[in-house]
Amino acid sequence: MRPPALLPSLRHALRMAASGPGRRGGPVFVAALALSACQSVSPPDANDHASVKTPPHWVAGPTWTAAHPADSDWVTAFRSPGLDAFVEKVLAENKDLKAARARIEVTEANARIIGADLYPQLQGGFSGQRDLQNFIGLPLPGAPPGEILSSRSNRFGLSLNLSWEIDLWGRIRAAKRAAIADFEASAFDRATAELSLAGQAAKTWFALAEARDQVALARSAIATFSETETAIRERFEQGIADNGQSTASQLLLASGDVAAARERLAARQEMEGRAARLLDLLAGSYPDGKSGTSALLPELPGKVPTGLPATLLDRRPDLAAAERRIAAADQRLLEAKRALLPAISLTGSFGSASEDIGEILSGDFSIWSVAGNLAQPIFQGGRLRANIDRRGSELELAASEFEQAALTAFGEVENALAAETFLTRRVDALAESSRLALEAYRRSLEEFELGTGDVLTVLAAQQRLFTSRSQWLAVRRECLDNRVDLHLALGGSFRPASAPAEKTTGP
Repeated sequence: MRPPALLPSLRHALRMAASGPGRRGGPVFVAALALSACQSVSPPDANDHASVKTPPHWVAGPTWTAAHPADSDWVTAFRSPGLDAFVEKVLAENKDLKAARARIEVTEANARIIGADLYPQLQGGFSGQRDLQNFIGLPLPGAPPGEILSSRSNRFGLSLNLSWEIDLWGRIRAAKRAAIADFEASAFDRATAELSLAGQAAKTWFALAEARDQVALARSAIATFSETETAIRERFEQGIADNGQSTASQLLLASGDVAAARERLAARQEMEGRAARLLDLLAGSYPDGKSGTSALLPELPGKVPTGLPATLLDRRPDLAAAERRIAAADQRLLEAKRALLPAISLTGSFGSASEDIGEILSGDFSIWSVAGNLAQPIFQGGRLRANIDRRGSELELAASEFEQAALTAFGEVENALAAETFLTRRVDALAESSRLALEAYRRSLEEFELGTGDVLTVLAAQQRLFTSRSQWLAVRRECLDNRVDLHLALGGSFRPASAPAEKTTGP
């Protein structure tokens, strides 16, 4: 008995990784798909080594229902054309993604290098040799006295040399499959980076939009506090007492509110500039703070579809990458075991040799040789057995990392679903608090102007008004950020899916 596969087939997972905001990486994933299509090269799904059980539905959300809407692209769900264009720019220009693309090319080349050992190695050669041999101390009849006799000879050769290790036990094939799995994992790593970067770009966009709204709110607070300070100052200068008391302390409080509002404005402006410069860096531009000129806080997209099936996690490229690393470790363990078996190799050579270079193409001077070799490891100080133990431990490590990644993914989805409900309640409560604070401020100001109200009530009401509005803006952004987190946790948009069967162990 083994737990069910958490991921679908590799071919399906690669298609999922190639979709979404990072479509510019499509050719790389097409190449990966082509490699994975050959079952003799790409290792099959290896998540049966893990023991994580996928739940039939999310605990923090309602159970699955038959109909729920779906959006085609999670970024477009926020209905912000400026955000869509910026995310596309980030995915095209970000320097970290370019580095990830280079790493994919490295692993692809490594897979081709290892796979070359499966085929015969053929080399062509040409050789030319001229020898001089001296005969010293050998008396030859008719030779002049004191002269050293010598002999010169030429030898030319043309050859075609063949060497081939016959992969009878599958050791080289296992090594190639491991390299292919590494390549596929690196492709999924790039998809993970694209997904994460798109989320970071969206969150930074929202942070800039909130900072601008906070700047506008701080300016409005300065204007309102200044008006209150002016009204209190006029009373103070005219010597009018409120309820028989001096207004000097009230004037100081009002002036302090104005100064505090100016400090908040400076802080909000600093946050606005920081967010704008971060947008520049994400897009691979110099951080001059000119990005995101159209950034606005969008309305929260529609409600999360009920009953998101846990199988949506099949699209997460980080889980696909972890599964490919299990497959690579599994194949390396097989390679280590096969290294205990005899290695069979063939060598051959065909060519010609002659003292006259003009005769090396003649069939009369052809030469050839064929040899077979068998090498059986007998004693290597335990190196081969230790390598098997190491590869086995690496497989266990990869399986454990996959299990942890899966549990982390489940936790991220559950947290995002749970936060969705509570953050929505907070937004509604703060909206109501802001409405009541505005009404209280207006009433207290009217009463103060009529001489029936207390100025301290006005000061408290205006502070509460702008505090609740500031909190409302911040929680609105938290709602948007949490929706981004949910999309990232699910690996993309809310796609329609059939009701998942109850997860049970199978053969």
